[in-house]
Amino acid sequence: MRLSHRFFFLIIALLVFVSHMPLTLLAQSDRSDGALVLTNLTLVDVRSGELRPKQTLVIKDNRIVSAGPSQTVAETAKSRSIDCSGLYAIPGLWDMHVHLVFGDWFPGGENISLPLFVANGVTSVRDMGSELEVIQKWRGEIDSGQLTGPRIHSSGPMLDGPKPRFPSSVAITTAEDGRRAVDDLKQRGADFIKLQSLIPRDAVFAIAEEAKKQGIAFEGHVPDSVRASEMSNAGMKSFEHLIGIFEGSSPLEDEFLKGNKTEERFLATYDPVRTGALAKILARNGTWQCPTLVWERGGNLIDATDFSKDTRTKYVPAAWKAKTWKRFTEEITQGYGGDDLSVRKKFVSKELEVVHMLHEHGVGFLAGTDTPAGVYIFPGFSLHEELQRFVAAGFTPLEALQTATMNPARFFGMESQLGTIEGGMLADLVLLSANPLQDISNTQKISAVVANGRYFSRKELDEMLARVEAAARVQTE
Repeated sequence: MRLSHRFFFLIIALLVFVSHMPLTLLAQSDRSDGALVLTNLTLVDVRSGELRPKQTLVIKDNRIVSAGPSQTVAETAKSRSIDCSGLYAIPGLWDMHVHLVFGDWFPGGENISLPLFVANGVTSVRDMGSELEVIQKWRGEIDSGQLTGPRIHSSGPMLDGPKPRFPSSVAITTAEDGRRAVDDLKQRGADFIKLQSLIPRDAVFAIAEEAKKQGIAFEGHVPDSVRASEMSNAGMKSFEHLIGIFEGSSPLEDEFLKGNKTEERFLATYDPVRTGALAKILARNGTWQCPTLVWERGGNLIDATDFSKDTRTKYVPAAWKAKTWKRFTEEITQGYGGDDLSVRKKFVSKELEVVHMLHEHGVGFLAGTDTPAGVYIFPGFSLHEELQRFVAAGFTPLEALQTATMNPARFFGMESQLGTIEGGMLADLVLLSANPLQDISNTQKISAVVANGRYFSRKELDEMLARVEAAARVQTE
């Protein structure tokens, strides 16, 4: 009798508790299969450029379970279904040249850069020089859902000459230093090796040899002491900022190895026949190019550009503007910007011409921004500008889109997981309100983002941006 009374009161208490549960919790518990169904969208095939209307995607956990015509894809009753009529789905975007933890130059990046990438549809990044342990910690927190951010592939600290110019660098003086650094970074879990400009020549080739031995890619700057053709033949996987290309396009290449490189001299001695010959070497060896065209334009025209009214500066902490941007501005104006403004404008145009020529010869390209190291380069936002610069260089909108989707996936050997929207792939995608193949600037018209299976509506993305703006205000000099 006592047991039956206790059971009766337990049932009553449970019913009272359930009646007071929030409806959202009840709905979540009812949706036990956890699937997300996106219906009636137009899928952009970034391989062929085909538009596939009235498609449905079924996402479970962080995978695309199925993708196909809406009338053929069955929905389960317990799935969360979202009508995506009028929207275009593209794969999640990559920024293939970023710096997330650059010594103490960009404090608080986990609250600024990481969410800005996701809010702009950038779901994967290649980090080209950072504090490795911090990056590995962030990766774990992103995987567990504690942080909102993109997938991160990182080199850890960069390898540079005896006196590195930047933080997050390892000083390399001898060949043995280079071998030791490669071995150490491989053991610590770096995804690849990043080279900077000042590494001595014998150490460069020791690094290349050790990287091959360790089975780890080496990428980055063509060092000042080495020809671009030599680095391509040695197996360097990517060149950044077009470094080595103009040197290799000039009959003065040997002289440039000793220094005295200026954009005026590059223009005056440029030989398109030499560019074509170099392009054939790069294409044959599969040496990718990440030209960071927005950064190149910004650096060259820094004294002719006024960003004071740019609304994106509200997402940049005062400490970044007052310290780090100032450092880069001084370095640019004292070094890279030494040529006359008219010369630099011509050089920016010539870079687009050279990118087009390399592309025509079959050289592969990757979209990267050098964010946030470059002055007035904004995490996430500037990737969309980079795609526009590729179109300005003569790429079709589809080819430009490929530099930030399927090309990075190919680069990392991840074509079976990322870079396209198909059943079995990881669920990274961006929903746009306009066709990006008609106008590449439409990649900025983001209605929603799915990052590692997690759906962010436009409202949630706006809230994310508001939190970044608040975090930027908190950070002072």
